Amino acid sequence: MSIKHCIIHSLKRTAEGGDITIKTRDNENTPEGPIVSLFTQLKQSFQRSATRQYGMFDPEQGDNPLPGWLKQLDSESMGFTTVTKKLTEHLKSKLEEVQEGFSAHLLFVVEELLEESHLYIFWVNHTEAQFIDADMEIDNLEYVESSKMNYVLKLDFNQWQVENWQQYLSVITSRGSKDLAAAFLNFCGFISSVNLQQQTDEFLTIVDEYAQTLTPDESKQYKNKIVDYCVEQDMQGNAVNIKNLSQELNSNNPDHFAEFVKDKQEEPKEEIYAHRNSLKKFVRFYGREKDLSISFSSDMMGENVMFNPETGELTLKSIPKSLKQQLAKYLKHSD
Repeated sequence: MSIKHCIIHSLKRTAEGGDITIKTRDNENTPEGPIVSLFTQLKQSFQRSATRQYGMFDPEQGDNPLPGWLKQLDSESMGFTTVTKKLTEHLKSKLEEVQEGFSAHLLFVVEELLEESHLYIFWVNHTEAQFIDADMEIDNLEYVESSKMNYVLKLDFNQWQVENWQQYLSVITSRGSKDLAAAFLNFCGFISSVNLQQQTDEFLTIVDEYAQTLTPDESKQYKNKIVDYCVEQDMQGNAVNIKNLSQELNSNNPDHFAEFVKDKQEEPKEEIYAHRNSLKKFVRFYGREKDLSISFSSDMMGENVMFNPETGELTLKSIPKSLKQQLAKYLKHSD
């Protein structure tokens, strides 16, 4: 069993500007059955999310009590239930600074897996639905929507203990409410230490330079392999380890790509965090507006697809067979 501790508390404000009701458990939930299933689903949704941010506790926020409590939790000098109650009270104090109504069940989990220890704090989302009861009447119920992430905090205890490591926290905040998102980040004391877009763009520039040293066929193959590997790591919630990626690319010369990247980086990094959308755009162009949607592989540029930046015209020399048939049928009926 990977779950060492788990417990659920709740916070609720039924009306805008009203008081916040807090409800806490005195004992941990038993880590078996439905709660294990729920944690697994929430963890998978967290890992698959493309909106994760990476960072650390803000060193400028000296009054943040989380680092002290969580160090006591890690050293077992303060019990899990006590710590989670304090965390819930602290979140309540931050939410009192905003007026918006909300309903939050908070799932706290300490997971130990392969000698690594992580703390998760999930703000569990609920959705209303209807059902027919035993008397054939329509009634309402709420169910957990594990695929939707509102607010999540993950702490990697092992990375936190590494000196000068600045990516031991990862968070998700909902775009639905700026005030609640700000309150949650303030509760965490989180500050971002990774510019995902910039870091990914710099890495892909190096990949482009590396691809230019290869044949056209090798270049296409390597680019796709790199993107697939990076996307897979991101969807598992992992950083991209450059050395491991290099080994995946070429087992006969496993250090070649890693050494090339190291030589090109201004500040060599063993791991990077990737921006998933930037990765996908690297091998594929796509765009959409009200009446038009276009998507094609970047390998087609210059051969089957031509773009004139001065006129904004995009020329397709060949199109999919099914689209060609649709167009021919439309023109036939138009005549």
